[in-house]
Amino acid sequence: MKTKSAFSVLEVLIALSILSITLMAVYQSFASSIFVLQSTKTLWKAMAETQKELLRWERYWEHSKDPPSLQVQQGTYEDDASLPGAAWKMEVQDVNPLPGIKIRRVNYEITWMEGEREYRYSSDLYVKAE
Repeated sequence: MKTKSAFSVLEVLIALSILSITLMAVYQSFASSIFVLQSTKTLWKAMAETQKELLRWERYWEHSKDPPSLQVQQGTYEDDASLPGAAWKMEVQDVNPLPGIKIRRVNYEITWMEGEREYRYSSDLYVKAE
């Protein structure tokens, strides 16, 4: 009499449990990757927008030959902008990095929400005060 070779119920259950644990780990890794990619995409948009605004102001002050006035401006991006709903703030202030040296620091900051977390990116431009 020949014996049939087959998997027992216990072997099948062990194989299915190993497979399900592996698939859960892969799924969780995939979900985390998608979240990180989305966050990075928004950060790159914020970086590009900040640099664009600082470059625009730098060109304006270069042509006007006047230093930027001390000021604080703020607002939000419209829904059709690259960062809809994000808030921006531009602050121009005098700083003294060394005694006797006075320059103006232009800080441009963007704040946005992703889920329940608030993210912020800022960049600086330094120009002559006089």
